[in-house]
Amino acid sequence: MNNIKKIVCAIAFFLLSLASILTIVDLCCFGRGFYEQEYAKDNTAMRIGMSDEDLMKSTNALLDYLQDERQDIVVDAEVNGDMREVFDERETAHMVDVKDLYQGAILVRNITAIAGSLLLCAMLILTKEDRLSFVKDGFVYGIGLTITLIAAIAIYAMVDFTAFWINFHELFFDNDLWLLNPNTSIMINMFPEVFFSDLVIRIILFTAGLHLIVWLLLFRPWRKA
Repeated sequence: MNNIKKIVCAIAFFLLSLASILTIVDLCCFGRGFYEQEYAKDNTAMRIGMSDEDLMKSTNALLDYLQDERQDIVVDAEVNGDMREVFDERETAHMVDVKDLYQGAILVRNITAIAGSLLLCAMLILTKEDRLSFVKDGFVYGIGLTITLIAAIAIYAMVDFTAFWINFHELFFDNDLWLLNPNTSIMINMFPEVFFSDLVIRIILFTAGLHLIVWLLLFRPWRKA
């Protein structure tokens, strides 16, 4: 019975860990400050031929659309001296897929958070003695599985980010709308490969930091026996 409880605790922490990772992804992807930093570092506005204000206006349109705060990504801006609609038909169609993916990820985040919390609470209620030991064991095994998965993904991304990014799109999209022409697409020039590389690294670092904080709070290695 104790082994079953430990397994359930491990599953609970694994689900909670997945929920926390998806929350971090959400926060990192929608933090406007990160976009401003990346645009400044890559000189994106000048490279595209837009003003900084129009670039952020276009970015906000994309982010608001993904979060269902607007119905489209139609935005006009001056590009290389000409007023035009920033995003073309192919980019607009791709963002429909991206929005579906994002909304699906939020649904999974909510389900895993609720399921993990309920499982953990149930085990704490059913466990009359040595609850901390069960929680620690569950954390070690559940988070251990998460860390293994994250480490595998991180190593793959660091070794060959291009292959990682292509496989990501082929896994989650059933069409080739994500293949945008850098000579004509403003969107791909707003978000080149290095942008997403920095974003993935940011997500991994925040995820590692969060799990480290939880581990320190749970095990408190600094406290004398």
